[in-house]
Amino acid sequence: MRHRRLLSFRVSEDGSFTLEASLVFPLILLCTVTLLFVGMYAYQNVFVQQLARTTAERLAFTWTNSHKDLVTGNFNPSDTDGLYWRLTRDNVTDLFGMLSGGGTTEVNIPSSRSSGHVESKLVKPSALLPQGVTGTAKYANYLFDHQIEVKLKKSFLMPVQFKRWLDSEQTTGRAVSHVVESVELIRLTDITRTYFKAIKGRISPQKARDALVEPIQDDLSGPSVSIQSERQAAAYLKSLVGGTEVILKTASGKSRTIDALDARGVGHQAFYNMTEFQLRTEQMPKDIELLDERAQVKGIVWHFFKKDASGNGMPSNSFRKELERKGIVVVIHK
Repeated sequence: MRHRRLLSFRVSEDGSFTLEASLVFPLILLCTVTLLFVGMYAYQNVFVQQLARTTAERLAFTWTNSHKDLVTGNFNPSDTDGLYWRLTRDNVTDLFGMLSGGGTTEVNIPSSRSSGHVESKLVKPSALLPQGVTGTAKYANYLFDHQIEVKLKKSFLMPVQFKRWLDSEQTTGRAVSHVVESVELIRLTDITRTYFKAIKGRISPQKARDALVEPIQDDLSGPSVSIQSERQAAAYLKSLVGGTEVILKTASGKSRTIDALDARGVGHQAFYNMTEFQLRTEQMPKDIELLDERAQVKGIVWHFFKKDASGNGMPSNSFRKELERKGIVVVIHK
């Protein structure tokens, strides 16, 4: 009887499924959790890499103007970095010697502090980075190649066993983008092709060296001229540029008296005692209309004559910049 019972236990399959499931389930659970963490790690790694690539491309695209919006690229046409920012504020050194790149500039992001023009551009992505993402942004000017490198990292929470297996506690991303100025390249190429043909053979190297000889006389200021009124300033301006007084009509029908219109079609205007309010409300709108037409004048130059050494009556820096943006050249006579 005992022998039969032992034999029945040996050949019976009751409970085998439960036993096998209890042995295999932990292994299946471990594989599932492992795949879950590996998938999340891979996703975050791709996310950080794409974020670094997008940041570098946006910085390169908006590098030509620090006022551009980093996402859309929109900017006010009146907001610029100046005409010569590429030669003075873009990591360029030895401007009048051997022109060369000025090395690299690297900043930590996110950051709210910037000490220079290049640094202020590099910290712009700080406001767009998601929370927990940190890194560096670097700009290198190699004269003919301008590179922006962005490195980002983000911590990744995982069990200790997975940290040892993946050998990392964070995900990282790195991207390099090149600053390409298509419009500036076309403009420089066009200027070079136009003016090289015009100046080629105009002057020999010997004549150029002779033209750079220092003058012997010490006083180069010329005869002293005393200006006491607006009329004297206008008369002096006519003799200075060889121009004549003319009266022009603007597109809106307003009358504009030009003190001296020279042979090249440039209008010169003398100011001695007018205020900025008068100039802004009366004179500037008329001259802007004439400049927009480009038919009666080729350019406008405003000449300001100082009354005394204090400089009273001279235009303020903000007003001068506004005039220059409108296309009006400002000349100060001492």
